[in-house]
Amino acid sequence: MSHEQLVRKVISFIELVDTEYGTRDPEKITVIENIFCLGWELPNCIQGFSFVYNGDKYIVINKKLSGRGKYFVMLHELYHLLKFHTNEYNRLLFMTNAFLKTTKIEKEADYFAFLCMNYKDFDNINLSTIEDEIAVFKRRYLKI
Repeated sequence: MSHEQLVRKVISFIELVDTEYGTRDPEKITVIENIFCLGWELPNCIQGFSFVYNGDKYIVINKKLSGRGKYFVMLHELYHLLKFHTNEYNRLLFMTNAFLKTTKIEKEADYFAFLCMNYKDFDNINLSTIEDEIAVFKRRYLKI
């Protein structure tokens, strides 16, 4: 899947979220979906993770993050839960440094979070600069 196809796939999912929930606000969506959100003191290299336990869904966010950083991580992890990524995947995610993520699933979740936060519509999106924009955002807001 090309970079452009991946971004278009995420945009389609955001449009579905807009229609389904009427909002991109992760706090509102987690309430609708009965997802528990927790703030924990985590190692600096872990911004957050999500998991399902006994049918309950959880998002854990590093308390040390700034407001925009927490919002990004919440959206990122919400993407994993809404897309039904497995517990086995989430165990691997827990051990992954946010600045070294390279998998397609992690890129998708980053695109989802970034696009939800920074674009109301997608008519003027520059697909060739999205990765750079995300990298700048992460250096600014996810560094602990």
